[in-house]
Amino acid sequence: MYRLLKILVPTDFSRHSEEALEHAAFLGAPYHAEITILHVDEFSVTGVGQAGAQTEAAGAYRKETREFLSTQFERLTRAIQGKSVSLQTEVREGRAYKVIVEESERIDYDLIIISTRGQTHLASDLIGSTAERVVRLSRQPVLSVQQGLRVNMRIESILCPTDLSPAGNVALSYALSIARQNSAVLYIQHITELERPEDEAAIRARLPDLRTHHPEAEKVRVEYVFDRDLEPSNSIIRFSEDRDVSLIVMSTHGQKGLRRVHIGNNAAEVVRQSRRPVLTVAHPFHRTGFARPLTEKSAPLLR
Repeated sequence: MYRLLKILVPTDFSRHSEEALEHAAFLGAPYHAEITILHVDEFSVTGVGQAGAQTEAAGAYRKETREFLSTQFERLTRAIQGKSVSLQTEVREGRAYKVIVEESERIDYDLIIISTRGQTHLASDLIGSTAERVVRLSRQPVLSVQQGLRVNMRIESILCPTDLSPAGNVALSYALSIARQNSAVLYIQHITELERPEDEAAIRARLPDLRTHHPEAEKVRVEYVFDRDLEPSNSIIRFSEDRDVSLIVMSTHGQKGLRRVHIGNNAAEVVRQSRRPVLTVAHPFHRTGFARPLTEKSAPLLR
């Protein structure tokens, strides 16, 4: 079972990042989760911050920042009081995306929830640079949320796209676990390229045994969806809108490789454009090949 015991929520105190915190409180409440709100102060890595680290002006900046952060953290704490979760706050200095990824691994969080837009107010079809880098580099699951996404809703349906490769099928364990816990229908979607059509019988012959991804897979209502599209992300987004799915769960990589420095194009486009929450999951290789040896502690909480 995928349990949300520790959730990391990066914040720049914009309204968009506050919505990410609301999602964390909603999703973490059944597990009495511990939520850590992380604010990254990038002043120290700017030219001004580096050059004037010991100046009077820098000291005044830090004093004002401490007062501002104290006020903001108190406000956010009040906002989620009585929601069956506990709250921790962290302030770190450095590049935001790098600090977020490092912090997520230091504690081994079960989930990062991040807004795709922050203070920069990027257009709705552009993912924020910090969010995109976190999705690309994180070894932990990342839930990306856009402005205005509904909170306090039941998870009634889940869409899990896969190219049926070992990397693409990684998300199935998470999708099955969440569907089982919420009695939700799970749509497993495979999209064939227009230039390389594949017979449905051949596709079904390659479908994975879902019992290898979750011990109670047979208790989940599963529907298979087979599409053809020039851009698979278009079919994913279109289906999620047509069926009003509650959540999209997908791997960050597929059959084209496991290079961690390049997020899969489909995953990137879905995170950029989807009006649904998108849970992206890295291949377990990234939990071993770039960090500590794989242990039971470091493996995903999928039982």
